[in-house]
Amino acid sequence: GSGDDVGGSFTVNGAASSGDVGGNINLYAGSSAVASGGNIYLKPGGGSSSGSVYLVDPATSSNYGVMSKSTLDFSGHTSASFSSSGTLDLTSSAVTITGASGISMGDSYVHGFEKGSGTVGATYPTEVYLNTMTGKITSEVTNLAAGATDDITLHNDRITASSIVMITSGLSPGCQAMVYQTVPSSSWVDISVKNVAGSACTGAYTLNFMVIN
Repeated sequence: GSGDDVGGSFTVNGAASSGDVGGNINLYAGSSAVASGGNIYLKPGGGSSSGSVYLVDPATSSNYGVMSKSTLDFSGHTSASFSSSGTLDLTSSAVTITGASGISMGDSYVHGFEKGSGTVGATYPTEVYLNTMTGKITSEVTNLAAGATDDITLHNDRITASSIVMITSGLSPGCQAMVYQTVPSSSWVDISVKNVAGSACTGAYTLNFMVIN
């Protein structure tokens, strides 16, 4: 501790070596045969702003990584890798991924998208409620006539007026129910469908949607 602006330093050096490997610094917590093993804590100093834990390049003595109570930052290095032989979880109330030159999925299978399903008219006529990014809508009408139109309102709190709402036709029994217009607003989108076939639908048709913000 110190009464000055900067607290006193305490340095532990590994032994230098003229051989292939420099000396290590090893920190070992205690083991237990009957309970949990001991922990190792790295605690920066407190002050008008809290201290951090820095990773320093041995060749240049510059910082390439910093860990604090709000930051894990490796911007001082050109690249960094987080890897696991199993599953690597990243969990938070919100996660932001930003790449100045783009974000690559590494030609990998991407799955686990938020999805749901609902039937028009289950709550109110001509309306369906689904608060998911993707989903399947089943129509309320079961005998859409040839050349006839059907207007549906999808209520969805993922949608904004600037959202891109992609909607495709799914099952169209005995007909061709095609989407010809979508108008997104705040928390809903109006969908217009037309049966372009020469015969009426013999059952409910389905639509698939995806919301992109």
